[in-house]
Amino acid sequence: MGRLRRLCAGALRLVLDATTENDRVGETSTGARLTVSSTFDLYSWEARVFPVFLLVTPVLVAIAANLPEGMAFPLTGVSATLLIPLTYFASQAASDCGKRLEAKLWEGWTGPPTTRLLRHDNDEFNPVTRDRVHAKLRSLGLSIPTAGEEKADGSRAAVLYGSAIDEARRRTRDPVRFPLVHKGNRQYGFHRNLLGLKPIGLAVSLLALAGSVYSTLGECVAPGPALMVSFLPVFLNLVVCVGWVLGVKRATVRTAADRYARYLLEATLNLEDHS
Repeated sequence: MGRLRRLCAGALRLVLDATTENDRVGETSTGARLTVSSTFDLYSWEARVFPVFLLVTPVLVAIAANLPEGMAFPLTGVSATLLIPLTYFASQAASDCGKRLEAKLWEGWTGPPTTRLLRHDNDEFNPVTRDRVHAKLRSLGLSIPTAGEEKADGSRAAVLYGSAIDEARRRTRDPVRFPLVHKGNRQYGFHRNLLGLKPIGLAVSLLALAGSVYSTLGECVAPGPALMVSFLPVFLNLVVCVGWVLGVKRATVRTAADRYARYLLEATLNLEDHS
């Protein structure tokens, strides 16, 4: 039962440390406060940091299950001063992986979701709503091609749609006024970045699973409750592996991308003509 106690105690310690310290997680040598909230905004947490946490979860499980003290280390002082920059750089790497994948995804989707939904020949978006969005974008002083212009020069139409979407994003930056837009953007970023990390995440999970199996078999635990507990890390890492294989896929990213695109286009209907 010692393995289970270490695993649970370690996980609980991490949660309590992060919760009780909240923003008071570190202090530089000059006395300046290093805070989580000053380093990561809501988008960064959900779309960049969370995928990294999922990636390292199998490693954390292995550490908590095998080290004598589990995960009992403080998240204050020097450790937090190191942890926050490391998390920041890891989150940027996750974002880079997602952005590199994005171009390939859009190519397979015949263009960015917003541009695709704005096209006159698209049947995924309600045509009446699309016409209203077109009219609103024109009232904002933006150039939106007609069906004939789009058919005659699809490349230029894509450029015009892209420019209109850039302006729509600029005018919907207020998370209070446009909560669905920001929620959709975070969800899309999370799924996109998670898919970008999938090769690394799956490799880490498989290695952690192999290590957990080796460690568990090496203990030669007698049959009984203790044996079941000793297989807990194996089970958890197996679940993570299955999650990477079955839960992280292009179809999920496309669903999130299309949802965000709809939120953004529908939000333009609430914009003022001369904002």
